Order: sequence, then structure tokens, then C-alpha cells
Amino acid sequence: MLTERSKEKELLDLGSAYYSQNEYAHCQKMLFKINQLLGFFGNTYRLLKTFPANTSVLDIGCGGGLFILHLSQYLPTFQFIGTDISADAITLAQQNYQEKNSHNNLSFQLQHSNTLTQNENSMDVILSTLVCHHLTDDELIHFLQTTLKIARKAVIINDLHRHGLATFFYRLISPVFRNRLITHDGLISIRRGFTRKEWLLLLQKADIKHYQLKWFFPFRWRLVLWKK
Repeated sequence: MLTERSKEKELLDLGSAYYSQNEYAHCQKMLFKINQLLGFFGNTYRLLKTFPANTSVLDIGCGGGLFILHLSQYLPTFQFIGTDISADAITLAQQNYQEKNSHNNLSFQLQHSNTLTQNENSMDVILSTLVCHHLTDDELIHFLQTTLKIARKAVIINDLHRHGLATFFYRLISPVFRNRLITHDGLISIRRGFTRKEWLLLLQKADIKHYQLKWFFPFRWRLVLWKK
């Protein structure tokens, strides 16, 4: 069942007709807790700390914005922009920004199409967390190439390792979060995740040679694309 990436769509991919606004908002809060629990947040923060103080970061697929909202508080000299193709996501991100009374180093923008339109070398770092598994292989190859053009320094990608044990443990812990989207979509996300061999093949097809692919417990990848 896990020998190939699943093509099944998540409810979040199908649109707002498949969930309520309250359900979506709660899902985004729980998703950030999962990002903290799995180490995505702390790992990303420690990596970003190695960049200069005036670094600009574009978070593609920011969802409810909590990930970069917290990063902006830990890294107040950085400049953060969050984008998402979902208007619901950007509305929620702006609400979260106002509620948290965050620093002025953060803004959110609606991305009007699936095609990234930012100028080449327009941001220092591109960040993408739990976005790539939503893409097909062909879409992902294009995404890798495009984000590397936009970045002046690096692209940081956080995503999931597809593994039988990951699905087993997720089935055990996901009910704790008491959210249908988290329980349902999380399992699909794992089935749409990546093996090391798949990442290496995708990078080869994208003709990307300067990168670091690192596995972290529990069952997650960090891929950093370095600009030449």
C-alpha cells in the first residue's frame, strides 16, 4: 500500500465545501501543535538563526500563519511574508496576527494562482512546510525549480516520510487532537509523503545539485536547496 505515493486528495485540497470554518481554524491550531511536536518548528528556527539578521523569508502555503507568526516573534529582525492560495487561510492568518499582536515584521498575501509569480532573487529564503506532499511529482519538480529561482540564498522544505510505522503511530495519536481534518487528512498526508529514493529522483529530474536532504525522527524530511 505504501510502495508508491498516494494520489488521494485531502479534504483541505477539495475546498471549504468539505469542512466548516470553525473546523478549519481548529485544524490549523492543531497542525501547528503537530509541527511543534514533530520538531518541524524548532528545527526550522535553529536553521534560520544561522542566516543574517536582516533575512527575508517567504512562507509558501502558510495556512493559518501560526508557523511564521511564531518565527517572527523569535526572529524579530527578519522580514516574513506568508502566502497561500486559500482565501480562508489568509483571512485566518490575518486574524491570528491581530490576536497575537505580533511584530511588524510579518505580512500575509493571497496567492491568486497555483503558479508562483514572485520575481527571481526577490527573497532570501523560501520556506515550505507540509506543502510538497500535496503536489504531484511533475508539479513538485516545477515547484523546486521555481522556488530556487525566487530565493537568493536557500529553499527550506519540511515534509513527511512515507512509512508504515508512521501511519501506525499516527492512527494512535491523531484522535487526541479531536479534529476530523487532522485525523482524516493526516493519514493521507503520510501516504502522499516521500522516501529518500523518491526525493533524490525528483531532485535529479529538477536538475538540482546543491542541496542537503536530512531525515529526522519521527519520520520527517528536511530538504534545503542552496543557491549557487
